[in-house]
Amino acid sequence: MSLARRDGIPALMYHWVSDDLGNRLRLYGVRPRSFASQVARLRAAGYRAVAVEDLLRHMGGEITLPPRSLVLTFDDGYADNIENAAPILEDAGWTATIFLVTDRMGGVNDWDLHHGDAPRRLMTWDDARRLDGATFRFEPHSRTHPFLDRVREDARVRDEISGSKKRLEDELGRPAGVFSYPHGAFDARAEAMVREAGFRAAVTDLSGLNRRGTDPLRTRRTMITSRDVLPTFAFKVLTGYGMQALAVRLRRRLTGGRAPGSSRSAG
Repeated sequence: MSLARRDGIPALMYHWVSDDLGNRLRLYGVRPRSFASQVARLRAAGYRAVAVEDLLRHMGGEITLPPRSLVLTFDDGYADNIENAAPILEDAGWTATIFLVTDRMGGVNDWDLHHGDAPRRLMTWDDARRLDGATFRFEPHSRTHPFLDRVREDARVRDEISGSKKRLEDELGRPAGVFSYPHGAFDARAEAMVREAGFRAAVTDLSGLNRRGTDPLRTRRTMITSRDVLPTFAFKVLTGYGMQALAVRLRRRLTGGRAPGSSRSAG
């Protein structure tokens, strides 16, 4: 099986774009100069960024995207996405989707503070209203960013999912169609509630490329980190895998093991 089949489209996942990467969580950020270099190299190689909606239509067989298409996503809604990433994307004429923690807008990433890093500012609803539909499209990432698979109460899981959808729709005045699982964590219950809430798709941090027939409620993404250099970044774009994730996948294939239904990330 080819890891880089022509119909496979990578979806890249970012978090913060800042020169202050932090300490304990620095892996999840990229510096602005690194992000600018990545976009420039992709453009030079003939890649173009497409909207998540186009990716879903490709996966469903409605359209065929050119081989050098990719999707850019940002989880959490950090203010530096506007300050540092937006000018780079605007210069490239590219688009990206930002997944917002709807009840924390204008605040900080309080779900990560126990790690010990300084708080990071989140954008406001005024920011989202001003920018929605241009360089960025905004979609929900839960209300408060819990591990949905660890929440015992069904009612709370449902509220985190459907409540974030309603809040975004109320604030932006248009439908929300794609959900991002906080921390990349999901199980059968959360997946069923995403479908029940009326989402067309959900993005995960399951590795790999998105092809015709990929389950839209398990849309695959690969996280770009502060450790990525040109060879590892290029490998992720071509295959949708980091080297460690690919090694795990190959080991499971060789041993007859099954891939997990949930995973973990800061997002």
